[in-house]
Amino acid sequence: MTGFRRRALGLVTIGQSPRDDVMPQMTPVLPSNLDLRQVGALDGLAYEEILGLAPGPDDYVLHTRLRDGTSVTIGREGVVSLVQACIDELEEEGANPILLLCTGEFPELHSRRLLIEPDRLLVNVVRGLGVRRLGVMVPLTSQIGELTEKWGDINVAVTFAAASPYADEDEVTRAAGELPGHELDLVVMDCIGYTAAHKRTVSQATGRPIILSSSVVARIVGELLESG
Repeated sequence: MTGFRRRALGLVTIGQSPRDDVMPQMTPVLPSNLDLRQVGALDGLAYEEILGLAPGPDDYVLHTRLRDGTSVTIGREGVVSLVQACIDELEEEGANPILLLCTGEFPELHSRRLLIEPDRLLVNVVRGLGVRRLGVMVPLTSQIGELTEKWGDINVAVTFAAASPYADEDEVTRAAGELPGHELDLVVMDCIGYTAAHKRTVSQATGRPIILSSSVVARIVGELLESG
């Protein structure tokens, strides 16, 4: 493959690329002189093959989007090697840094380049804010158990609500209504697929400050690349 002539930011989705739903939250705060290269772990797979990546009984559950807008639930065990292959491809293309477009935990991933994993950024941003009562919105109810440990590590009281960012807008509205805004200091939207419109919905329902994963991560990446 040909190399990049300008500074290249690699973007890896656990679904299919391009992520046209995510980029409107990110590109406004990224430097304009970047080559953005998106690749997806599920690119090139038939739908039947993707269904074969469904989570097993003890698997880590992930929720993502296909190119046609369809949402799928997959397991980390089946997709992690595909994600790693995407990282390897971007390394060969000369991308640096490489950003994972997922807030899930992937301890197995590695790169010779700077690899940015949003789950680590988000947890440490919230830890640094020193909040005591946290609301967390996640795509699926089945993910709450695995994410309880993630957010519990920062010693805050956590209230979860579940709504897929790829479903009807009413689902996010319903879930936002389940968050006790008056009891929370902050709400984190813990999926890269949530949009600015979702953030407004949750903000209106709770009256609390909202952290939108995609835009916060993009601002940090923008700081890294601004003078590059």
